[in-house]
Amino acid sequence: MEEHIKAEITTPNPKSIINSYRSFGYNLSTAIADIIDNSISANANEIRLEYKWKGQDSFISISDNGVGMNRDELILAMTLGSKNPEEVRSEKDLGRFGMGLKTASFSQCKRLTCITKKQNYATIKRCWDIDFINSENEWQLLDYVSDNSFLEKIEKQKSGTLVLWEKLDRIIGNAEMSNESVKNVFYQEMINVKRHLSLVFHKFIESKQIKIYFQNSEIEAYNPFLLNLNPKPEMGQTENFGNVEITYFILPHMSEIGKTDYENSGGSLGWFQEQGFYIYRGNRLLVACDWLGLEKKRDYSKLARIAVNFTNINDFNWQLDIKKSTATPPIEIRKELTRIAKIAIMKSAKIYNWRGQKTISENGNTNYEPLWTDEKTREGIKKYKINRKHPIIKSLLEENNKLVGKALKLLEDNVPIELILSNQNEDPAFHELEKQTEKPSDDLINLAIELYKINVSQGVPNELARQQIMCSTPFNLFPLINEYLNE
Repeated sequence: MEEHIKAEITTPNPKSIINSYRSFGYNLSTAIADIIDNSISANANEIRLEYKWKGQDSFISISDNGVGMNRDELILAMTLGSKNPEEVRSEKDLGRFGMGLKTASFSQCKRLTCITKKQNYATIKRCWDIDFINSENEWQLLDYVSDNSFLEKIEKQKSGTLVLWEKLDRIIGNAEMSNESVKNVFYQEMINVKRHLSLVFHKFIESKQIKIYFQNSEIEAYNPFLLNLNPKPEMGQTENFGNVEITYFILPHMSEIGKTDYENSGGSLGWFQEQGFYIYRGNRLLVACDWLGLEKKRDYSKLARIAVNFTNINDFNWQLDIKKSTATPPIEIRKELTRIAKIAIMKSAKIYNWRGQKTISENGNTNYEPLWTDEKTREGIKKYKINRKHPIIKSLLEENNKLVGKALKLLEDNVPIELILSNQNEDPAFHELEKQTEKPSDDLINLAIELYKINVSQGVPNELARQQIMCSTPFNLFPLINEYLNE
């Protein structure tokens, strides 16, 4: 055993440490979510987020009706690094390092006040003020609150805690109350917070474990798997791997749900960006819409979303960071995540790329003739071709091969790809909400009948003539047409 010879005890410089704790990479939404984690761990079932614009005197408060703290517990909670990340914790404990209250708060403000009341104890308060620490250069907690109305709010409760953020220099800076630009940014940031909380804590809200009030208005849950849609998403079988649960969801195609539901269900990022894994720890969302480097975001996979939930015993395995906003799956689970991702993506691609593409062939033949095909040139460039085997195109070529062939080539060389992509990027609803009608138009029925008669007149057997038409786009979308194809 090595002999350790003690030398000196070195004490970190308070001014340096307290300011470095402001740089953990939180934004306002993730910082407030971290405070709410503490409320849930304290068995609160009501959490209230309030804020007020007053220029440099603006504030944000997060209060709850949890168990509260006595004096020793409050001092411990206000102490940096107050929790051992290796100790066994309750399943409801969403913390890990005992740093969230401080790091999340300091990332947004220079004055953190915590007011708390435990049942049968007096209401107490403690305050960290970075300006005071910088001036005194020592870790000096203050018994201070800027406004007694905050104290009175907790005093009225049986128990609970209020976290108050003042000197919001990261959001407000030195802006005066009359500064409309900063005021608007402040309000917009708070709206972003509301959206973030509705997603991150949606499982808690849905199960009625908690209610979160935003300026006295109750926040509704946003479930990223859109279980309220009609038709409902396809839900895969939940697979368990130790303490990890994995379930995939395949959303219906956008054209199936209507314009209003499409706009309301895309989330703040839209359907394309919200595909991928959703990683939960104890039902609290950590990472959203990310393929974790196992897959890439593609248009045809936008209907695939996968829920992964693990317990807080797995924190180290998932390399969870202080902000609880990044998580890396352990090696032993990556293979399963990849496998399930491929299943979900294939199902999404089938719905997205081939919706409605079906035949009615009784012999089980699923071949059909599309109007368009794609092929790759020697240079690796994708070109789109009109299918010469399609019965209508084939018939036209037989009647006037030379002229029709030139016309088809002209169309192929001038596919408006840039315009299509521009429209898709500007507003995907232009294309994605296009619905297939349930009944064929009279013009389409008459075209199928005319084509059928031409084929039969050329000696094609009735059944084969019928099958060729019904296996071609767009006739294959309407089985009803088959009933009109008789001599």
